[in-house]
Formats: sequence, C-alpha cells, structure tokens
Amino acid sequence: MIDVSTYPKSLTLRGETEVSVQIMHPRLEDKLRQFMGSIPATERVHFRDDVSDPEVIHQWSNDINLERVIPLLAINTDDDIVANWTLHHREHGWIRHHGHIRGIVTPKWRNKGLATLMVRELLRIAGSMEIERVVIELVEPQMQLLERYRKIGFKIDAVLKDWVKDFSGRYNDIHVLSTQLEPAWQKMENLIFDYGTHGG
Repeated sequence: MIDVSTYPKSLTLRGETEVSVQIMHPRLEDKLRQFMGSIPATERVHFRDDVSDPEVIHQWSNDINLERVIPLLAINTDDDIVANWTLHHREHGWIRHHGHIRGIVTPKWRNKGLATLMVRELLRIAGSMEIERVVIELVEPQMQLLERYRKIGFKIDAVLKDWVKDFSGRYNDIHVLSTQLEPAWQKMENLIFDYGTHGG
C-alpha cells in the first residue's frame, strides 16, 4: 500500500520549475475537468474513457481505491493540474505482480521532464508494492513514443490488431509493452527523457 503521508511532495523540473505531486482527492474534481479540457481532442479520442463526460471525471475524483489505482496529479504554482498519471494494480489473481502505468501531460508543460519524474515516482511506488512487471499499452497514433519507452527497458510483447475502437469510430492496433521493474528503475535513474506529444 502506498504511504500517503509522503504526499504532497515537491518535484523540480528543468529550469528549476517546481510542481507539487498529490494523490487525487474529491476536492480536485473541477481542476481535473479543466485539465482534461486542455488536452487536444485529437489526443482525447484515443483515451480509454470519454473524459468530456462529467460523470467520468466525477467517478475518477471520488471513487478512489488506492489498493487498485494510484492516481497522482502534478499541480503547478498557479494551483492548476498539469499532469495526471496512474498506476493500476490487482491485489489478487495470476497477474497480481503486474502494474499498468498510464499518463498525460498538458501541452504547455511538455518537454520539461515532467513525465520522466511522474513515471519515476510511479515506478518507486510499484517497487514498494512488490510489483515485478510494469505494462503500458500504446495505440497506433502513439507509436512515436515507442523508442523513448525502449530506452528505459520496455519491449513489445504483443500487437493486437484492430483491438480497440476509439471515440471517432476508428479501429486501432494495441501495442503491449512491458519491462521488469528493476531494470526499468535502474535505467530511469540514469536517463532524462521527454514524452513528446503524449507527455513531457
């Protein structure tokens, strides 16, 4: 279980910019809605959930179970959410040693190293939860991120053809990537990278 007493915590980005990393809380619902509205529609169409639906944001903000999902937000000095990253985990079953990471950074805050720090924070949390393998999934329009994930130890385990149908009605392949936690963590310690159009 995550040690909630360590949050909020301050992280320093490139250029000495600071953000506060916090665990999602119901009081942040409106700010999360504003944040999701800052993400271009061309990117939101590939999200798993329709973040334009207020009920989706309400559920994310209020149905918080840290045994299943660790939702971390980066908040700037103007008190705006600039990044939303999550670690998903099952306590039981044959993939209980897996964790899934998902995340996005608002466009104005990309290329500052923010995604790097958020991923590092989630990998640290995953280690404390005895997660052994971390998984990410990319749809075809996100494949420009593949090389950056490879640099921290991720590799393609499977490609599922026409597996998902985005909100525009288009079918997309899913690329399933994974890495053993320890090698990924070691590489993250030595690598600073950004997530281009998907992060920062």
